[in-house]
Amino acid sequence: MKTSDIRSLSKYLLPHMPTFVHKGKLLYASPLNHVLRAFHFDSSAFDKETFYVTVFYLPLYVPSSHIHLGFGERLRSSKGQAWNLSDPRLGEELLACIQQHGLPFLEAVKQPCDVVTAIQRLGIDSNVYNLEAMAYSLVMIDDVVAAQQALERLTKLLDTSVPWQAEMKTRAMELARKLDIDPQEARRQLAEWEQATVKNLGLG
Repeated sequence: MKTSDIRSLSKYLLPHMPTFVHKGKLLYASPLNHVLRAFHFDSSAFDKETFYVTVFYLPLYVPSSHIHLGFGERLRSSKGQAWNLSDPRLGEELLACIQQHGLPFLEAVKQPCDVVTAIQRLGIDSNVYNLEAMAYSLVMIDDVVAAQQALERLTKLLDTSVPWQAEMKTRAMELARKLDIDPQEARRQLAEWEQATVKNLGLG
């Protein structure tokens, strides 16, 4: 799927999605308001006409250098998971799916408190990514005691022999230290991380 294909689809979809912006493989809601809420278009490795659409959210105050779709789900066409550029009713059917399934999904995660609720529904204890997003979101909404507990659980789960987990633990421990001293300082740290993530993702 080429960028020009996404651009053509965007021209059809965006008049019906007035708060969304097209950027690369994304259609995302603007303003960001601390949480990237978007549709991601991804090519099939087997067929240049086939592509997938994932609706997802991403808390921007959790440092990230790239888009990941862990907090999302695929939008399925009437013929299965994939969509096809050659389908004469592609725009109409995709828009209907976005309106019926995608937009309600994103409507539920407009701000950090919504992220907390959404992740609680997913279950947090078996997934360090879920727990990290939960803990940081709790800091964002000033639920200090719950944030401290979540950060403690997170640091206990992480394996420092794994480089990315060691990095996550160092970051979580630093945030926990600042939270213990001054919750406003912890939120300032999250604001810095959010600015960096927005820049890394090319959204700024």
